[in-house]
Formats: sequence, structure tokens, C-alpha cells
Amino acid sequence: MRSLLVLFFFFGLVTWAYAQDSTKIEPPKIVARLKVGNTVDFGSKRIKFIKVTEDSRCPKGVECIWPGEAKAIIGIYTQDTLIEEKEFIFGAQAINENQIEKIIPIDKKTLYSYGLSPYPSSEKPIDPSSYYLELIIKQNN
Repeated sequence: MRSLLVLFFFFGLVTWAYAQDSTKIEPPKIVARLKVGNTVDFGSKRIKFIKVTEDSRCPKGVECIWPGEAKAIIGIYTQDTLIEEKEFIFGAQAINENQIEKIIPIDKKTLYSYGLSPYPSSEKPIDPSSYYLELIIKQNN
């Protein structure tokens, strides 16, 4: 009986130790908040938040049938020359690791757009000049 109890204890200990996940996950780090009309340098490129073209996200305090989305346009420049414009679509849900949008890779890093703020409210409309993109940098593997 005693050996059976020791066996169950050992089996439980091994199972518990095996079930522990030692993977360390770091949440994304917001590096910059880029206001509409402003630019940020990233390596040899310059990123400009040009404008928000649409914001139909369901406002806080309102029940909506559709959660909506927001669309923003950024420009990618080399020196003062526009080389590309990109449109990003942001949903109403919180951004997760699988939903971040790649802007541009430079060397061993990649710049991503993580979110668009402020979030709409039923109390007052958003001034178009108050929008900002939340940007993060991730190391490439």
C-alpha cells in the first residue's frame, strides 16, 4: 500500500512538472504613438501617418449589430520621396499577436502597427487631428 502511495505521488509530481509551461511571452511594447500628420524615423525610412479614411467602429456605450472598423493610411518615405502608401484596417476588438499589421522590415527589426486610438465614444465625435497609431518594433528571428 505504501509503495502504491509513493508511486501515485511520484506520478503526480512528474505530471505536474511536465504540465508547467516555461515559455516566456512578452507582451508587445508600444514604442511610439504617431499622431495623424506626424512622422517617425525607422532606420533609413520615414513613416508618416497621413489620415484616417473611415472610422465606423461601434462607439463605447452603444449596442451595434456590426462591430465596425477603422481605416488609416500611412506613407513610407526615403528621405523626402514617397515610395509607398499602405492602408491598415483596425477592428473593434482588442488587437492580439495575430492581428498586428506589418508596416516595414529594416535590418533585423520590423515595425508594426498595433492599434488606432482614440476609440469612438457615444458622447462626442473624434476630432480627426486627435487620432494616433500605436507602433511596436519586434526583433526578427
